[in-house]
Amino acid sequence: MGRKPNLAPLCAVIFVTSVFLAYPCEVPAGMAVSPLQQWITVKPRQDAAVSLTITNNDRGPATPPCTVSVEVVDFMVSPQGKLSFVKDAKHSRSAADWFTFEPGPFVLEPGEVKELEGRVSVPAGADGDYWAAVLVKLVNPNKQQEGVHVNLQTASGIFVHVARRNYVERGTVIDANIVVPEFDQEQVFAEEAISEQAGHEAQQEQALIVNAELENDGLVAFLANGKAYLYSGNWRRIASIPMYTNRRRIFPTHSRIFMGVMSQPMPAGKYKLRLVFEPISSRNGSSTARSGRKITKDMELVIGDELSRKWADKATVLDTEILQLSPQELEITLTPGRFTTKRFQAVSRTLSTVSVRCRIEADGQIRDWVALRSADFALAANTKRSVVCWVRIPPDAKSGRYAGTISVEAERSGLTSQHAANVEVQKIPIAVVITEPDKYAVK
Repeated sequence: MGRKPNLAPLCAVIFVTSVFLAYPCEVPAGMAVSPLQQWITVKPRQDAAVSLTITNNDRGPATPPCTVSVEVVDFMVSPQGKLSFVKDAKHSRSAADWFTFEPGPFVLEPGEVKELEGRVSVPAGADGDYWAAVLVKLVNPNKQQEGVHVNLQTASGIFVHVARRNYVERGTVIDANIVVPEFDQEQVFAEEAISEQAGHEAQQEQALIVNAELENDGLVAFLANGKAYLYSGNWRRIASIPMYTNRRRIFPTHSRIFMGVMSQPMPAGKYKLRLVFEPISSRNGSSTARSGRKITKDMELVIGDELSRKWADKATVLDTEILQLSPQELEITLTPGRFTTKRFQAVSRTLSTVSVRCRIEADGQIRDWVALRSADFALAANTKRSVVCWVRIPPDAKSGRYAGTISVEAERSGLTSQHAANVEVQKIPIAVVITEPDKYAVK
């Protein structure tokens, strides 16, 4: 395995696609598809209904109609977390041939919404999780500057759980290695002329890095949380390192590369490193209880006297802040019976990998009204992530202001002797303001 796995997200200039396995991005030209992912449970030899909503969000007076086509295709996710669509080849867990949709093309006027109905038919021999994507493409994209055509399309991922029995999430660490710091060159990041990116890379060269590739060799998808634990010779834990990956959900037959970084210097000695991954069921699109079957791999590590001395001498000052949160408070105003979402962003300010846990802390009704999506995650050094707050107010809710807090606990890689410096808890005040509906509003 290479030292620096390419964990960059899928990007393109001429080909623009909404990535439905992570945080959905808005699609240009006003075309929107909902939902961006859906999970269906079907038994063998049975059918189920599938629906999509396609919207032309452009509403300007000079906006022409848009023409869209629909195609069911396969997709794969690489070990680095990159998404790719496959039109000419089928993989072993493909559900593309199970779906029937009206292909179009469809003409959507400005602001028009079309409900697209389809069906999925599961064959007799299917067992476990399968997937495909519905690709919705603009047939007549507009010309951009200098006459370049931009191919605009978005995809809705459809995941089919074929329920025959109870399943156990299974995985294996198929490759792992430890990279110790390097001090052969001067600390180039101390030079004034060095760029911020080059400085960060130079600092990472002087950190302990753990790489691991986790393979799903079962029949169902799972989310994976991972940590690397360092032990002294007598199996006394001395450090913990959260493991980061670009996409935590791993489908059957797929693998994913994880990376953990610890910038704190270590004393000389012989150590054991144990990788621990917890597979979490992700059926129906959300995480549920852990399966209880942890995936582990043990390795050994030696830090020599000279390496330990250089590491301590050249170590930078320990980061004083782990996460930067924005905004620092949330306020949502709604009328009874309404639903909305709010986001806050967590930005890593440390050189090490970080694990983050977000929780709602509130008494009474607000706890039932507010939920956090993807509230447990890991961050690579100097990266960021958005957390979505779902707010749904029941129709019989009384007007007023309801307050609570979101607790955000961040733990960066580090020695257990410095545990207090490695854990940070921040609070985001959240207020839900319920107002009476305007009785004079035009329906």
